[in-house]
Amino acid sequence: MIKVYKDFDDIPKILKSSNRKEAFDKNILDSNYVDSKHRYKVGSVQKRLVEIYNLKCAYCEKSLLDAPKHIEHYRPKSIYYWLPYSWDNLLLCCGECNSSKGVKFPILNSMVQYKNETFEDINNLGNGYDKIEEPQIINPERDDILHFIKFDRSGIMFSDEPRVDKTIMICKLNRKELVQRRLVILTDLSQEMDAHLLYFIAKKDTSRFIPTIQKFIEKLDTKNEFYAFRYFILNNTNIVSDNKFIIKILDRILKKTIPNP
Repeated sequence: MIKVYKDFDDIPKILKSSNRKEAFDKNILDSNYVDSKHRYKVGSVQKRLVEIYNLKCAYCEKSLLDAPKHIEHYRPKSIYYWLPYSWDNLLLCCGECNSSKGVKFPILNSMVQYKNETFEDINNLGNGYDKIEEPQIINPERDDILHFIKFDRSGIMFSDEPRVDKTIMICKLNRKELVQRRLVILTDLSQEMDAHLLYFIAKKDTSRFIPTIQKFIEKLDTKNEFYAFRYFILNNTNIVSDNKFIIKILDRILKKTIPNP
């Protein structure tokens, strides 16, 4: 879960088309989501979301290159029946996170009700609704929570911030597949650092550590999957090893390479 930036001055034209307005009107008339064609599911919308989310799931950050790409509604369309075509409400998601989240949308206050908002209004309602409802699930388009995400050495994600913790639980961000893939990242780094230790002890030379650390830093890119985990590792180097020499070397090289990782 890292913050993404969506341009609300450049809404996909198809979401503003006459047949979307017609579908919107039918939902309003029925006070329910009745669009059997699911008109938010179109290639041009998915393509834009893929670009915005760098082909990653909004919640787990898994690459969707070889996985189904779901268009997720932050506020569930079956409940907020006037928001299915809102650019403000559409995220890119993997199938597992989408299924886990489902229609769950915990809030602290009373749920907003439809109050004659027009089709032209729907793309800019989220911020106002958030102030009223105080949602307890993270919206990556509005919440920057990178510094609240933590991990342990087994790849388990957790947080002391209640909304982040709630999102981890609801989207099942510690399911086996994700934990194992995160653990591979940490294990590979740890094993490479361990492999250089004997040379350091014999020669008092840290040069062999540098390419390993630089390679890890190069992959710290928001376009790559599991950016939040890589960011956490670089800011919490004690997770890499129990060996104090390795941690000191890692910290020293990081300080020279990226003063504020």
